Amino acid sequence: MNIAFYPFWAARTLLSLIQVILITTLTCLIYTQTEWIGYAMLLLCFYLLAHVAAKLIFPMMMKRCTFSKLLIGIPLTKALLLIGIASSLPHLRLHSTPIFISAVVLSVAIRWEALVLEELQPGLLEGEDISKASSLLSFSNYTVAGIGLIMTIIAILYLGQTHVLWAAVALSLATLALILTVYHLTHRLSSTSISLDTRRPLHK
Repeated sequence: MNIAFYPFWAARTLLSLIQVILITTLTCLIYTQTEWIGYAMLLLCFYLLAHVAAKLIFPMMMKRCTFSKLLIGIPLTKALLLIGIASSLPHLRLHSTPIFISAVVLSVAIRWEALVLEELQPGLLEGEDISKASSLLSFSNYTVAGIGLIMTIIAILYLGQTHVLWAAVALSLATLALILTVYHLTHRLSSTSISLDTRRPLHK
């Protein structure tokens, strides 16, 4: 496999874990505040609707912005949003509306980041590696979704929601670093291949 696939795989896995952490933490936060399961279910509905809307809007973004800007800009924006939410968590506890807004905005950012990574994936694989990579990514996502949910609930119970959100911030920054690594590796590999093609002698 292309060497850039491995940081890409790690970034996809961390993104799945971040999504589990965020939706679990925000759902627990709104339930703790309202003490009614209906608001928690409504939050999940808003999150899923924003997820679908983000996918519909994404093609327009691809037409208006260069891929490199989206690849770096979206994960950076998500990380900054997470830092803002984690910093203002004491204020979020007082009102349910900011929690719903945070869930919608983060859902859009996470979905866009996942779609950008999906656009990047074909350039990292070829031939037999495509099916192997797809199986590996699916296995990682399902494993992270199951284990991550249990770990997040335990962490919320023992550490609190604030610490869990800051953990999501750290993971988001790690994801950004991995995406930057993939970006530099793909550019270096493409530059090397172009250089080799230009040096290759022509045979008549």
